[in-house]
Amino acid sequence: MKILQMHKSLGTGGIEAMVCGLSNALAQTQDVTVCTIVQPSPDDKFYRELDPAIRRETIGRTGEGKPFKEMLRIARFIRKGHFDIVQLHGFFYYFVLAILLCHRKTCFCYTVHSNALKENNPWDLRILSFKRFCFRKGWVHPITISPASQQSFTELYGCGSRMIPNGVIRPRVAEGSSLDEYRMTPGTRVFLHASRISPEKNQLVLCQAFDSLIREGADVVLVIAGPIHHHDIFDQMKVLFSDRIHYIGTRSDIPSLLCTADGMCLASFYEGLPVILLEAMAAGCIPVCTPVGGILDVVRDGENGILASGTSEEEYVMAMKRYLALPDTARKEMQSACLRTGEQYDIQATGQKYLSYYTELLAPAGKGCRI
Repeated sequence: MKILQMHKSLGTGGIEAMVCGLSNALAQTQDVTVCTIVQPSPDDKFYRELDPAIRRETIGRTGEGKPFKEMLRIARFIRKGHFDIVQLHGFFYYFVLAILLCHRKTCFCYTVHSNALKENNPWDLRILSFKRFCFRKGWVHPITISPASQQSFTELYGCGSRMIPNGVIRPRVAEGSSLDEYRMTPGTRVFLHASRISPEKNQLVLCQAFDSLIREGADVVLVIAGPIHHHDIFDQMKVLFSDRIHYIGTRSDIPSLLCTADGMCLASFYEGLPVILLEAMAAGCIPVCTPVGGILDVVRDGENGILASGTSEEEYVMAMKRYLALPDTARKEMQSACLRTGEQYDIQATGQKYLSYYTELLAPAGKGCRI
């Protein structure tokens, strides 16, 4: 089977990690090409981690602006490639021309990595009616990543989707990669938040919650990692940085850092099925999260993590206090439950589910939209 996986880039981030892991899993038995829209950088973590057997291509975009030139290049590339499956990950508008020209001969799949409405950027919103038409007519086969994501998709587009949860590689501790340097005392609890600095991630409230805990005397440290997508939010966060709230920039060793953290923090307003959450589970790192999106499909409050009652500062502070009040035995039991949950989201199992779906779509009876 000749498979093309396409995403805007393979730098850092949850979707990028998923595209890389999925491509590597599929490449064990299939002919896989990965194509980025943006010209890769030498620092692109997940581009570097692609299996050597994978063919690497790029459309070569180097700046921002109107995407029309790239749309034409993508259509030409897909038509010349004669791929059996073209798997798209976000940025639907880039592929409009390719879908129009190639849908009769090429099977397109599209993974919705978040809430179906909120994953649409301004360009996607302009073509939402066409996007809905493609899903309903079977020109593009939608894949959602959690029950919450699937429900939001049905509500927005009025048709079904195949649900395939994300998967991750079990994290390992890498030499020289640790959060232990941030411990102020032997009893300090160090928490990691790893995500792009962006409005939906609610990082200002996260920092405010930790600042409140620290002022009350809690022996905690928050370490924040990720690229800065919104500098205005980061500027507000910086006011709260201290010897107990740190920003360490974009890191390529997040799974390893999770292995040495006491907990993983997400205070998001909405989510799909966060890869960082699955990596935390696989590392036995207890998540403290807001109750949104696919998080609710993974975290069982008080069993394998802590769920806040909402997304406000006060609600997140209360969730953190519940974590900090856990006896050592209860914390260890929760860590073990995290590991058991993480085993359910192995990237090899995810890859097999994608491959089974592709096979179904390419079968003689598989023409048309099958979910």
